[in-house]
Amino acid sequence: MSIKKILESTKSINDKEREIEAYYQSELITRSEASQLLDVTPQSLDRYLKQNKLVPFINKNRNILLKKTDVLAFKPEVDLMKKTFNK
Repeated sequence: MSIKKILESTKSINDKEREIEAYYQSELITRSEASQLLDVTPQSLDRYLKQNKLVPFINKNRNILLKKTDVLAFKPEVDLMKKTFNK
């Protein structure tokens, strides 16, 4: 379920808060976790963020998080770049 659907639901505020927290726990990952998934350095990940190849999500503690599905969808492009430049 997406955040938009959670917010548009007719559930109570407390239920919505729990669902949003569960969404964060299941869908959002840290920069470090994203770097590991992509098998790149944190500096490379920062470059991808600056190039808008990945869209960051900043939580209330001002931590940068990324959607795991976005990172996994970007992985083939990263693998292709690695293959091209590591010849």
